[in-house]
Amino acid sequence: MEYRKLGNLDVSVIGLGTLRAFDVTDDSDLVQRGQIIDNLLANDINFIDSAAMYGAAEKAVGITIEGKRDQFYLATKVRIEGKEAGEQQIAQSFENFGVDYIDLFQVHNLIDTQTHLSTLERLKEEGKIGMIGVTAMVDEAYPEIMDIMRSGRIDTVQVPYNVVQRTVEEGIFPLAEELGIGVMVMEPLKKGRYVKELRGEPNMTPLKEFGINTWAQALLSWVVSDPRVSVTIPATSRPERIDENAVSGRLGIMPQELRDYVREETVRLL
Repeated sequence: MEYRKLGNLDVSVIGLGTLRAFDVTDDSDLVQRGQIIDNLLANDINFIDSAAMYGAAEKAVGITIEGKRDQFYLATKVRIEGKEAGEQQIAQSFENFGVDYIDLFQVHNLIDTQTHLSTLERLKEEGKIGMIGVTAMVDEAYPEIMDIMRSGRIDTVQVPYNVVQRTVEEGIFPLAEELGIGVMVMEPLKKGRYVKELRGEPNMTPLKEFGINTWAQALLSWVVSDPRVSVTIPATSRPERIDENAVSGRLGIMPQELRDYVREETVRLL
């Protein structure tokens, strides 16, 4: 597994997202999520991203990593209006995870950003969190994100990036590289759309020699073949997907002609 710098952390280039996939409470579902955690460890994946607004996801993560906490870096988010409400949501994340330290806390979708940054800066000074980040889902938010990046107040950004959504290549990525800010990539498969909703079967033949056997691997490899990406966080509720996804973290940088092919083949079938 390849590791890259996310701020001051060495993280596996393939991580785990938990949106919807870990929003479970039944014992049988938690057992399956525990298998996902075990598969992460078996594949040397050390990064998990969640959020208080993901239903029961943080609690499910906390339950399934019990006894294994020191083998993972945990990231989560605050997304609510107001200082007091933000402090309560942040405290709830610590309780949900069952931890007294969180490696990365992010302001999600720029909701009341300045208020929450101040709170997170205080927690960072107190040694309760390691790093501070912000996230954004839409292109219109990027100018504000870049202003915050230049302010020196954050360590990471989380943005969508995939074969179709590439706006971040123009501003966010170069600035992150210049400032040494870590880049987390959400939606590398566009919530699975670019695998499940294509109008036909992609031709895998040109990718076989590189070591890619599934289209999900092709899409993940495409993303992490930009060296400015620190980690991407595909979500899954299926343990076997971890083994599949991990392959993309071991293949190295995809040659540009293959990157072009993966992008063109995806667009052709959308």
